[in-house]
Amino acid sequence: MRRVRSGMKKTFPVLTLVGLLALAGCSSSDSASDSEKPAYDGAAAPMAPGDAQRGLNSAEGGKGTGNGYTTAPEGVTATGGPVDARSIIYRGDITVRVEKVAEAADRLKALVGTAGGFLGADKRTADSGEAQAWLTIRVPAKEFSSVLEQVAKLGTEVNRNTNTEDVTEAVVDLDTRIAAQKASVDSVRRMFTQAKALSEVVLLERELSNRQAELASLEAKKRNLDNLVSLSTINVVLIGPDAPAPEPPKKKAPGFLGGLESGWDAFVSTVQLALAVLGFLLPFLVALAIPVTLLVLWRRRRRPTPTPPAA
Repeated sequence: MRRVRSGMKKTFPVLTLVGLLALAGCSSSDSASDSEKPAYDGAAAPMAPGDAQRGLNSAEGGKGTGNGYTTAPEGVTATGGPVDARSIIYRGDITVRVEKVAEAADRLKALVGTAGGFLGADKRTADSGEAQAWLTIRVPAKEFSSVLEQVAKLGTEVNRNTNTEDVTEAVVDLDTRIAAQKASVDSVRRMFTQAKALSEVVLLERELSNRQAELASLEAKKRNLDNLVSLSTINVVLIGPDAPAPEPPKKKAPGFLGGLESGWDAFVSTVQLALAVLGFLLPFLVALAIPVTLLVLWRRRRRPTPTPPAA
């Protein structure tokens, strides 16, 4: 019993020392990890000289958009969500033969207004039975097919042509680039408020102006694309009962025959252009030739006749 007690007395100090060492190691590791964390006091620290250029270089060093921000993956918008609907541009051309062109044009205007669209262009020729009208209308995309069918019912349809263009990828790309450019502009603005040196202020001001201009350009492209997607375009030709129907554009044959036809058309166009230039210059050449001819004749008459040599 005495041996057990003496062994416990010897072991207890050793265990106590090991426990203290373990606690000291844990506390030192916690303090080291805390010291590695950056301290933020809620306010932006002023920039040291040269930080502006380093910040711009690091922002431009990213991959994807060239502004330090990566592009969204395919099928995902700039906000991170999936593409819910396709962005499609609808265009159409239709020719309709009507009894009275003016009345049909007025009915077409009323039809467009009812559909929620507007008239983009209106050109007419008044010549009784051969009158014609060319109108460009913009209607909501969801009303495209309905409006096209109603236009065809204004008279007798002569020809029709429709086409679609899927611009979903372009819309997603613009959304992503705009979001990245906005973040880039905000980043430069933050650096601008922290800049102290005059050289950095000038550098950041120029960079901010360039990025704002690029952002405005991207937003203008996006507005134009949204306008084409939301409002479809229909070109309407109304012709009178005696007016000739416009011929649809001929599709050129592919391959050798298509190249031969294109070459012949280019040759004919070149010859016609050369003849037009010659016809333009001919009156000037005739007017210039008359005084030149008279001058040559006058000099010949004044030239002395050579005397025959003596025998």
